[in-house]
Amino acid sequence: MDTREEKVQFWMLNVASFLGQLAISMVNLALVYHLRYTLGSSAGVVGLAASTYTSVYLVCCLTFGGFYQRFRPYVVVCVSVLGMGVSMILVALSSSVPLVFALLVMYGFFMSMLWPQVEAWITRGSEGEKLNRLTSAFNFSWSFGTGVSPYVTGFLVTFSPAFALGAGALVFAFIAVIVALGTLLCAGIRATGPERDYIHDLERQENAQDHSTPLRYDSWIAIFVVYSALSVVLNIFPMYAGEVAGMSETTSGFLLLLRGLATCAAFMTLGRMRFWQFKAWMIYLSQGLFIVLALVFHRASSPLATGVFFVLFGVVFALCYSFSIFHSAAGAMNRGRRMVIHECVLTVGQVIGASFGGGIYQSMGYSNVLLFLAATASLLLAAQLVVHAVRRRG
Repeated sequence: MDTREEKVQFWMLNVASFLGQLAISMVNLALVYHLRYTLGSSAGVVGLAASTYTSVYLVCCLTFGGFYQRFRPYVVVCVSVLGMGVSMILVALSSSVPLVFALLVMYGFFMSMLWPQVEAWITRGSEGEKLNRLTSAFNFSWSFGTGVSPYVTGFLVTFSPAFALGAGALVFAFIAVIVALGTLLCAGIRATGPERDYIHDLERQENAQDHSTPLRYDSWIAIFVVYSALSVVLNIFPMYAGEVAGMSETTSGFLLLLRGLATCAAFMTLGRMRFWQFKAWMIYLSQGLFIVLALVFHRASSPLATGVFFVLFGVVFALCYSFSIFHSAAGAMNRGRRMVIHECVLTVGQVIGASFGGGIYQSMGYSNVLLFLAATASLLLAAQLVVHAVRRRG
């Protein structure tokens, strides 16, 4: 591709990432209200629903990740977003909880085609400063979508949760239009081959070697921790805010917006810096900060205290996500496989957070959900420090 086509691809993928995460986050929050208040489901069922499509996403990433690499990235992305959009329209029209769960299986299947492909596509052939710039732009794009969506969705659900689900489906369709137009207008993008062919070309080159960093393992643990918490924030907090803390949908949406904006600002800052790269102590420090935040704010119930917690958590989340996507890609030959692992680990975190969080919230309250997250993170960090100390002595 020439420079103009590279720029078109850069903006096409980042706009698609922004809109994709905007739509996904809209669906996540609208689904909570749809199940809880339209269909009258319990908090445990709401948590199970969130873990259903994320579990299917995980299984499909592991099962079909190599299969998706056989096709051109733009084809897989368009099929993915159109399938997700159709799934959500059907959910909005359904009044049966079992049917909603069946449609969430379909939704998770189509979602498994999206992020590993986009992440491998964005980082293809890049290292060092260019890799940092591309991943930082991608991180900002999707996180800005996450940040904006709660406030938008909080407004839309005041009309109807089904209306918000339909709006998310329209955004998915618009993404397909953007990717299709970018592909038609630029021959270089249209000629971008399947990830599997690109990997085979690399392997045929002389002196081709994988230079992956072992810090990816610590980074994956860190992202597991923060995604467990993010799942609680996005799926359990809206119920707690309305049912216990007495906050309106607009207030809780604004607080979630603060978290998203803090994450965006942190991503922008990290994209201009390199001090955090290839440093184990930074990963451990970030995990330790999360533990402290969960313990300090586990009883927070006022909008002010919750807002402070969300802002600080947003910064820690950005650090841990940056660790994972950068250290997963750095030096790796098969980035598609690495991005599948990256997505699978964060998805497991989402499943744990939504399923365990929903059950704990229903039986013991929201503060105990945060204590559970802090305890889990502490055990993992202790194990990491022991392994790190043994490795250094060896």
